[in-house]
Amino acid sequence: MPALTQIRNDAHEKKVAHCDYAWGKEGDGFSEAWVLDSLSRRDVYVVEQDGTPVGTFSLDWDDEAHWGPHEPDAGYVHGICVRKGFNGRGLGSVAIDWCAGKVSALNRRFVRLDCDVGNAKLCAYYESLGFNRVGLKPMPDSGAYIWSLYEKSVLQLSSRRP
Repeated sequence: MPALTQIRNDAHEKKVAHCDYAWGKEGDGFSEAWVLDSLSRRDVYVVEQDGTPVGTFSLDWDDEAHWGPHEPDAGYVHGICVRKGFNGRGLGSVAIDWCAGKVSALNRRFVRLDCDVGNAKLCAYYESLGFNRVGLKPMPDSGAYIWSLYEKSVLQLSSRRP
């Protein structure tokens, strides 16, 4: 639990550095209780490097809150987090590729994810991986934030694999 909480807080700190407050303002952070609650509600995966937890993410099978009602044709990636000092090593794309394999195994066609439209660096990162922005949606109850909705075919993702 402490490792997952630290990874999540490292990612939160990086988002705040890019003026992305979708997860809260500077100093908000995540508690172990929040992480435990998240684990109780969804599957959370851990990325390890040489036995050290260095990243985390979740994969959901529906996401009406962000995407509205959809046929079961996608997997929804949430909360990709990387431990401080491990950014830039391709761990995010490894997590997304792993998700694409799970999505494809269920005969679903798309990997979908979202982020704050104001985080230009994160949007550019997803676009560099070949994701297409397919919509924008105001964040509920925030008034100030807008989600950028991204989608990519699992066929496009699996073609990048070695």
